[in-house]
Amino acid sequence: MSWWLLALTVLWLAVAVHDFLAVRKLPSLPPLPPAAPPADVTVVMAVRDDVHHVEESVRRLLAQQHVQLRLVVVDDRSQDGTGEVLARLATAEPRLSIVTVRELPPDWLGKSHALQLGAATVRTRWLLFTDGDAQLTPDALARAIAAAEAANAQHVSLLPTHRRTSLLGRAGLLAFQLTVQRRVAAINAAKQRTFVGTGAFNLVRSDAYHRIGGHLPLRLEVVDDVWLGYLLFRAGFRTRVWFAGDDFAIDWGGTPRELVRVVEKNMFAVLRYRTPLALLAGFGGLALLAATFAAPLYGGGLGWLVLASYLLTGLGGVALARKLHWDALAGLLVPFARVLLPVAMLNSTWVTLRQGGVRWRGTFYPLALLRRGQVR
Repeated sequence: MSWWLLALTVLWLAVAVHDFLAVRKLPSLPPLPPAAPPADVTVVMAVRDDVHHVEESVRRLLAQQHVQLRLVVVDDRSQDGTGEVLARLATAEPRLSIVTVRELPPDWLGKSHALQLGAATVRTRWLLFTDGDAQLTPDALARAIAAAEAANAQHVSLLPTHRRTSLLGRAGLLAFQLTVQRRVAAINAAKQRTFVGTGAFNLVRSDAYHRIGGHLPLRLEVVDDVWLGYLLFRAGFRTRVWFAGDDFAIDWGGTPRELVRVVEKNMFAVLRYRTPLALLAGFGGLALLAATFAAPLYGGGLGWLVLASYLLTGLGGVALARKLHWDALAGLLVPFARVLLPVAMLNSTWVTLRQGGVRWRGTFYPLALLRRGQVR
């Protein structure tokens, strides 16, 4: 029994130290260099039935400074008046182009198809894929491009803050974000060792994007943003990640329930729809947490040491909360909120298997089709 308790103690201490150091080393988006020339960039955004937010999103993107910007909005089969709003905006703004999708072709996810169409004729040096809920400060895009040029990177992902969040929602978001921090150092290393992508801010050199075939290889990838990063990494292109909590905000998982729901289509997909692995991750994660919290009941003093070492994993959450200008209490609650990760995995797996696939943007995609269309 004692060896198991010691192993748990060492595990949680290693996680606590690693997460804390990863957050401390997380690089922030650099300021814009003096006299930086305006960057040439096309922004592509796919929308569907977003009549209440699309005008604000478009105006916010067009307000980006220090860039020569073209905005392409792809209206993906909207039926709520989104197209009419976009048409009105385009008549008064020559930098805005609208692409309208009436019918989804076979073997394509709606979002991947929309992004492929939006980027098809891009001739600018840089290309940004973003979402309608993303809010950027006026110079954020120019700074990201300048930082990429300075780092000789062909792909940039920014890490955002989150709007309209509850205390428990923030704790859950911190728990999820800490899993990303563990990859950032490996991505930003002199020799990049892994990959990442952020759907709300995937900035990529146009030549690199077209070299990997655009979104065509990603046509059936639910987590297309992450696998875009993979294709670029596999092709030898360089990714850099910066923290931009003061310059980049999204609406995503503001409460624990919303967080589990928003990743419902994603978590099982991340594990490539491998049911045994997903069940192992879900039930194994719950069992590990249960053993940790129950350790004082069956392990005596050593059991309390296990629990104490696990609670120390909240230090990384506190450090990240401070960067996001959130209360430290949200970080201290991370050890308890971490249960959302295996719960979200099990929920995603159950819902996908029960439905026999994924329903997204008004279209159902059978699981067999999604498995067959995965990037290899």
